[in-house]
Amino acid sequence: MPAKRLFASAALAFAILATAPAAGWTAPMDFEELVTAGQPALAQVETLPDAGRDHIPADRSVAYATVPPTSGPHYDRWIQPGVHDEIQPRELLVHSLEHGNIVIYLDKGRTDVPEELVGWARKFTGQWDGVLVTRLPDIGDKVILTAWERKLELASFNAAAAAAFIDAYRGRGPENPVR
Repeated sequence: MPAKRLFASAALAFAILATAPAAGWTAPMDFEELVTAGQPALAQVETLPDAGRDHIPADRSVAYATVPPTSGPHYDRWIQPGVHDEIQPRELLVHSLEHGNIVIYLDKGRTDVPEELVGWARKFTGQWDGVLVTRLPDIGDKVILTAWERKLELASFNAAAAAAFIDAYRGRGPENPVR
């Protein structure tokens, strides 16, 4: 009797999985599949001018030419990769970019963080090739991805575009390129 139940359960599971794509359900893509699917989005990446790499005292602030900044004077400390629920000092984030990290901005008022971003921030934790997610006020549904001298602004989160950007620019900061 248990063998019949096991067979029936296996047959039911197979039937569900076999019809899932027709019902609109598909398995989530892995990072490499998303990178491939997101390649067209890289045409929208802005290359911004180099605003310098000087270290400044921590009691000074910088009026960056772009929001968010992608290069320029910055403190001698940086922000560790991960998901940060609070707005981080721009001068620390710029140093993270110089290291080769990707900084991804979500609206300060947004209550959710896409699970892919959480996963990538946990996966890519290196000092020279990490991913960090932080907040920026008044950007609404937009998601802004930055690397040293690069910016991709998305109207809303797009996992494939984000993965392609991360893959293209992570670990390629001017201080210590590791990729």
